[in-house]
Amino acid sequence: MAKKKNIIIKMGLAEWMGTYGDLVTLLLCFFVLLFSMSTVDAEKFKAVIASMSSSQVSIMSGNSGQAGIMNALGNGIVEMPMVQGDSDKESEEYKESVEELSNMSSDFKTYFAQNNLQDKIEVEMNEQYITLNFKDGILFDSGSAELKTNSLNVLSMVVEELYKYPENEIKIEGHTDNRPIHTDKYPSNWYLSAARAISVAEYFTETKNFDPTRITTVGFGEYKPKAPNDTPENRSINRRVEIKILSKMYSANEL
Repeated sequence: MAKKKNIIIKMGLAEWMGTYGDLVTLLLCFFVLLFSMSTVDAEKFKAVIASMSSSQVSIMSGNSGQAGIMNALGNGIVEMPMVQGDSDKESEEYKESVEELSNMSSDFKTYFAQNNLQDKIEVEMNEQYITLNFKDGILFDSGSAELKTNSLNVLSMVVEELYKYPENEIKIEGHTDNRPIHTDKYPSNWYLSAARAISVAEYFTETKNFDPTRITTVGFGEYKPKAPNDTPENRSINRRVEIKILSKMYSANEL
């Protein structure tokens, strides 16, 4: 007669249920974090970025410091504690720079309107520089980098206004459309665009005694178009010379 086996019954939950419970808890935490990160406050995010760019970060100690950090919690992102150092100064310099460019842009528009140049030169602005865009045909004939005689008066008036801003660097850019050029003098559009920028710079420095240390010239050829090269009108837009007047916060090497 076979002996009966003793069956041992363990008390409590099965072992696998403990592992399962831990997994469910971790998943819950994971999805809570995803939800909290999906609602980021834009202003607090900017504060975090600003604090990371600062050279010094001051963290308060003691209970008051803990309370300050706890009060900074919100919308899934922690706002950094009090930031010290150069951030306030840099922010103020940035505001002054943008204001300077804005005033400069207005002055150029007024100056061009007074001298009937508004149809020849467009004025654009961003936070880094002002762009004076000379439209196609104003300075050069097609396929040439020699300044037209009747363009010299236009450039002369531009230089007179640029004299008012002796601390700002100048970047002169040449651009072409995508129609290829291949001559002994200009093997490609790069050569042509660079030669045009240099011609303007040489007029500034050699004829108008403009400080050459403030000027940088660049030839972009066809590779920085403002419009698709699909119509004669758009190609005309892309054939241009631009003079960029940089903010005092930037140099030509940074752009």
